[in-house]
Amino acid sequence: MTILLYLINKNMKTIKTLGALLIAILAIILNSCTSFWIATSNTNKWIAQEIRPSEIKRNGEIFLEGKLSDGSTYFVFHDDTVEIDQYYYYNSLMQDFGWRKNDNEWIGSEFYSRRYKLGYIYINPSRRVAIYFYPEGTFDAFKVKINN
Repeated sequence: MTILLYLINKNMKTIKTLGALLIAILAIILNSCTSFWIATSNTNKWIAQEIRPSEIKRNGEIFLEGKLSDGSTYFVFHDDTVEIDQYYYYNSLMQDFGWRKNDNEWIGSEFYSRRYKLGYIYINPSRRVAIYFYPEGTFDAFKVKINN
């Protein structure tokens, strides 16, 4: 009986250790990804959201809005100043995704560099900017306003 209790106790420690290890791995993986559920107005990561090109408005009207996890509301709209700086923001996004520029092409690691998806808008709440990648491969930058 004592041996049986010893084996059960030993297996429980192993299960607890494996459970703690699994939780640690999941925490690391989920921390590297950001979604609107955990993004706040100060989050300096790019958050992806799928949107059709027909929903994009370039006349200054708000064409996308939503809530962040801290309860603040974000609004995305066209702004001439952001359009002038769109390559600056595009370069920031690419560098944040793990790419580096070599002459005229972006070079990244096959395993560590995040790739953008066409037809998605990437919002950076901290920088108050968004970049949309059209399905044909071009992009535009937009202003993000956040109300707390």
